[in-house]
Amino acid sequence: MRRVALAALAALMLAGVPAAAGTAVPLEGRGGGLVVEVSLNRRFTGRFLLDTGAAYCVVSKRTARRASLRGRLGGDRVRLITAAGPIDAVLAEARRVAVGRAVARDVTVAVVDREPVPGLDGVLGLSFLERFTYTVDRSGGVLRLGR
Repeated sequence: MRRVALAALAALMLAGVPAAAGTAVPLEGRGGGLVVEVSLNRRFTGRFLLDTGAAYCVVSKRTARRASLRGRLGGDRVRLITAAGPIDAVLAEARRVAVGRAVARDVTVAVVDREPVPGLDGVLGLSFLERFTYTVDRSGGVLRLGR
């Protein structure tokens, strides 16, 4: 089983690469973290914790079914290292992930048994973010995504 670091959710690393002209998406503050609206496969839209230190986007099995994630459920396994300790996940794929007008295709998503973050639908990680240049304007409450 591969080990993959999922940054401590309580200590988000919110540094990115400067974004080119693109889309600006509102962020909602939640405790020490930031929350953004994410659409998976045009079938599920939810509130995800923005985590620039997470290797993957992460959702629960329930959300994976609702979003019709495809592929490897039951296949490739990874161990995610979280603030609450390690958790096992299986990898799946979202055909389409959208944050505002920013869209990425064929995004790897780690699927875990329960909600990855209590009260939220998932984690938006680097398997989506690495497709873009991005900046996080915490004081302005905006995530900017460009190509």
